[in-house]
Amino acid sequence: MSTHTYRLSCDCGNAILTARGAPEVSLYCHCGSCRALYGTVMLAGTAWRDDRVELPEADRVIDYKMSDRDMRRFVCRECGVTLYGRHRPGMPVIPHSLFRKANGGELPAELAPTLHLFYRDRVLDVADDLPRSDGGELMGM
Repeated sequence: MSTHTYRLSCDCGNAILTARGAPEVSLYCHCGSCRALYGTVMLAGTAWRDDRVELPEADRVIDYKMSDRDMRRFVCRECGVTLYGRHRPGMPVIPHSLFRKANGGELPAELAPTLHLFYRDRVLDVADDLPRSDGGELMGM
């Protein structure tokens, strides 16, 4: 297992989270739920086991639940930056933007995405050689 420790924060520094080791998966997700939850055309992020992540204190975040789905988004109470989400199986999903911010604008090489998930639901084509999956088998869905 990787021994990396990532200390991540929102823009104002009010909410801090720490991820240790390696994520379960690093990917691009194209599903409609992630697009809506994270407000983007596709999510670039990592999914982590709970025992590898220290999440911000509850009074530092606002928890938004999507009304028609089981997904949740957690944002800093002060600056509104999205810190992580929880998808249906419950793992914290941290956007790559937080890792880039903590690493001088670059995504750490060990967190490079390894696949496109729900590629059939994409709203834009991506020209790369990563595998495409049309199901959530890797995310426990």
